Amino acid sequence: MKLHKIVPHLIVFLVLIIFVAPSTAHANTQNFTIASFDATYTLGKDDNNRSILSVEETITAQFPNYDQNHGIERAIPNTYDGHSVSLSIDSVDKPNGGNWSYTTYQSNGNTVLRIGDANRYLQGEQIFIINYNMRDVTKNFSSGDEFFWDINGTDWKQTIERVQATIY
Repeated sequence: MKLHKIVPHLIVFLVLIIFVAPSTAHANTQNFTIASFDATYTLGKDDNNRSILSVEETITAQFPNYDQNHGIERAIPNTYDGHSVSLSIDSVDKPNGGNWSYTTYQSNGNTVLRIGDANRYLQGEQIFIINYNMRDVTKNFSSGDEFFWDINGTDWKQTIERVQATIY
């Protein structure tokens, strides 16, 4: 068979494959952004002169306008400098004063908060206000105490457009 007779059949075959073949594209559930991550830290000492830290994180997520995501996950470290930080989660709230449903699990030395409802999709802007407490989060040196903290962690799969921290 000559090439000029094969080419038209090959083109028709390729066009059919492109338009008739089933799509293998799947939604990526990590396909949302964190518009802002604001953390407020209140650092102090207890009666035993041990450091205590109260944290409020306000995370503003921007989800796509179709059914894909049920919420977010936030990993918080369980240890600092080789010892427990005695993490306690106080609340996970909405700006209107309501509470978000959440569960926790342990992964890679973190307590992971899975925030949202498995029976409900989230779309558009959603705000998560997380309050928790820790202790023994400073290092003590003869020249003074040091507070060294990674504000938002390193394991986010999403783009974070703005991170801000305030320390009291």
